[in-house]
Amino acid sequence: MRNRPKERRQLIIRRVATGVSPEGKSEVVFDGDTPGYFDLAVSEFDVIWLSDSSPPDLLGSSDPADVDHYVMKPPPGGIKWVVIRIPPESESSAVDRSSPEFAELMSRFDDGGVMEPGGDGWHATQTLDLVTVISGVDDLELDEGVTRLKAGDCIVQRGTRHRWVNRGDEPCVLSGLK
Repeated sequence: MRNRPKERRQLIIRRVATGVSPEGKSEVVFDGDTPGYFDLAVSEFDVIWLSDSSPPDLLGSSDPADVDHYVMKPPPGGIKWVVIRIPPESESSAVDRSSPEFAELMSRFDDGGVMEPGGDGWHATQTLDLVTVISGVDDLELDEGVTRLKAGDCIVQRGTRHRWVNRGDEPCVLSGLK
């Protein structure tokens, strides 16, 4: 679990993944912190699972979430499940985006060319994203308005230009499948 700076970590996700043993029996294959954790100072990402095929390989023993870089897009023909922690805007706006430390964090982030220049978070992906707000509040900004989201709200994000802004006082946690 190479990506885990415990001193900054705000939310620890326990992931339990099942599989099929060589004998054909169901079993727990992974149980613990997600290995694909990324702290970008302005948000945190936990890669819960990746699959580049459907149906997925049920016998594999390698962990597809044990990745060195956070990639926004799912694998071609596959899926990606992530948990995202978005700090309040007051906290993320205080991050020095010109610092070498921030550049180092961002060197492990691959937006696939979807993020608009300027660093304000606007982007559009050609994916269907299914997102649930786990805790906190967040504003989903679109070209034609802002929708306030709270814990329990579900979003079907269908490839539109958008950004997420937490104008609340507490972090917002989202769980999403692409």
